[in-house]
Amino acid sequence: MSVERVPIKHASGLRRLWEAIKPPPAVESQDQSLSPEERLRRRRLVLSTLAIVVVAAASWGIYEYIASAPMRAEKVYQDGMRLFGAGNFKGAEDRFTDAISIWPHLAAAYLQRGLARKNTNQVDAAIDDFQHALTEDANQAPAHTALGVIYRERGDVTQAMKELTAAINLSGDTDAFYQRGQIHESQGEHQLAIQDYDSAIHDQPDAPYVYRARAMSRDAIGDHDAAEEDRREAIRIERH
Repeated sequence: MSVERVPIKHASGLRRLWEAIKPPPAVESQDQSLSPEERLRRRRLVLSTLAIVVVAAASWGIYEYIASAPMRAEKVYQDGMRLFGAGNFKGAEDRFTDAISIWPHLAAAYLQRGLARKNTNQVDAAIDDFQHALTEDANQAPAHTALGVIYRERGDVTQAMKELTAAINLSGDTDAFYQRGQIHESQGEHQLAIQDYDSAIHDQPDAPYVYRARAMSRDAIGDHDAAEEDRREAIRIERH
């Protein structure tokens, strides 16, 4: 995991602060006339003032570094997205972890790390990430969809339906409609499946796999002409 150093970039601010609060310069003749105790007292005053300036500048630098955490985390997160898009799921997972270490409230990083972990068969860790994404941002519909897919694959239909419906209520997520339609179809609820596929196609009309799924449901209720139209549309989309 990369470790970032606190940048030292406040020399000008340090100088301005010192000029504002430093003791006035002593006149040479006056300095010679001062007692040793007075000269020592003045030196201590200068040193203590300088210490205050250094501490104040350092504190401000740390504050600015912390305040910039979301922006720095976003840059690392984008690195992870590029790796994820290239199919490098382990590398992406590491970069998302780095982003989270910089800014632990970046919900998208938990979501994407969960997807990367699911792609490397770390399913329990992926569930934790999706749940953490929802803790940071309750409107993360894709996290609900991802959880619904996992629960469906595990045979927990009740929990899967709960998560997929939550995603649909939040955003009308295409994949959530499709996944819920698949559950309806597996339970013989063909008309409900068709309704979900209709909604998925309305939201994303160029998804051939949804047309193929709807064709199966339409065949199941005897609507073979409409099913054939769906299969032709799926082929048309795939050819383009």
